[in-house]
Amino acid sequence: MRAFFTIVIVSAVFVGCDSKQTWPPSDSALKKIRSDYDAALEDATNSIPYAADFARLVPGLRNTFSYYIGGAGPSRLNMERLLFDRYQLTMVIPVTFDASRRKIKSFGEPEFLMQEISEVKKIRKVGSLGPVENLSVQYNSDHFLRFGAGGWKKVVEARGDFSVIGFTIITNSPAPGFDDLRKDWEMRMKKPP
Repeated sequence: MRAFFTIVIVSAVFVGCDSKQTWPPSDSALKKIRSDYDAALEDATNSIPYAADFARLVPGLRNTFSYYIGGAGPSRLNMERLLFDRYQLTMVIPVTFDASRRKIKSFGEPEFLMQEISEVKKIRKVGSLGPVENLSVQYNSDHFLRFGAGGWKKVVEARGDFSVIGFTIITNSPAPGFDDLRKDWEMRMKKPP
């Protein structure tokens, strides 16, 4: 959800450079941006083999684009999953959109990061007077792995077994506070009505 609103704000800034546009964007403009964004995400997760494998092997919550409009940096597909109540797996793929921005025209090599989460804590938001809390996610700096397309191919061939690339996963020991992180992700990824 936060990613969508960031996109809308960035989109509105770029659209706002045209003197015919108004601020804030109309409801119909926001619906069109959301529709185009959703169509591009669906196309990406179906047409990019790495993304399709990722979605099949580790189904889950979070698929987003960085720089969907493209003005602030190169567009990227980001797919993130929480695994075994202890790990965060991220895949990032550079993408180019067609002119409608609803389809993927081309894509680059994926980058992957598997991280072990050691603890999630609720912390009081600085300057807040009420019960506003943020989450502090602590990662195990001794247990993470960056890998590319070659490593991913091995994981896919092993049907999701990350030990084939040297990353052992603990499946029966949740990180303290992990459920708070999962709930936060679920809340942020809910689509607006």
